[in-house]
Amino acid sequence: MKARACTVGAILLSVISCSGPAVALDITFDDVTSVGNPLVTALETHGYRFTAGAFRTIDAPGRRLVSDASAVYLGQVTAVPGLTLSRVDGLPFALYELAAAGLFATPPPGAPNAQQLSLLGLVPGGGLLNASYSLSLSGFTHVAAPPSWSNLQSVTFAGITSTGGPGALAVDDVGVGEGPVPSGTEPGTLLLGLATALGLGVMLLARSRRPDTRSRR
Repeated sequence: MKARACTVGAILLSVISCSGPAVALDITFDDVTSVGNPLVTALETHGYRFTAGAFRTIDAPGRRLVSDASAVYLGQVTAVPGLTLSRVDGLPFALYELAAAGLFATPPPGAPNAQQLSLLGLVPGGGLLNASYSLSLSGFTHVAAPPSWSNLQSVTFAGITSTGGPGALAVDDVGVGEGPVPSGTEPGTLLLGLATALGLGVMLLARSRRPDTRSRR
């Protein structure tokens, strides 16, 4: 009897856990095919899409570009309007963290490095979220997104100079996760799972109450 009860409990626990919190994913770009820092306008990896007017996948920083010992990272010389991140399937998602830096090891004339990272988040329904962070002058800076950034339709990373103009930006190690499941989907799935678990529990209890004819022979 106890074994049957534990079985039912395990089923219920698995159903509840399936509707639990977000799953984190670290997008390192190390899986991206890149040769010679090619110029692109869109990049898809692990179910997420990065878009911009133009940016590069940096696989050969050399001495000219910043390096973080990563196989590939994203770089944008003129970070306006920035790099925009969204899910390929269009569902909302959460942003947890990222690493960012000024793109150039030594900025060339007319292409200043970003000294600040600006985040602009778009939430379903048209709401906007804003955040900004100072960047290190010597390499990548780890940035933790605010806890409220958990229901995003898209987020744009932009590099800003100390004077407020656009700055060259490098982005790597973007931590994301699944956002809330759209209303109308999760409750139905949860109810179906609960009904299945309860039905199995009733069947097991019914079997446990049947007389054991073998003991009467």
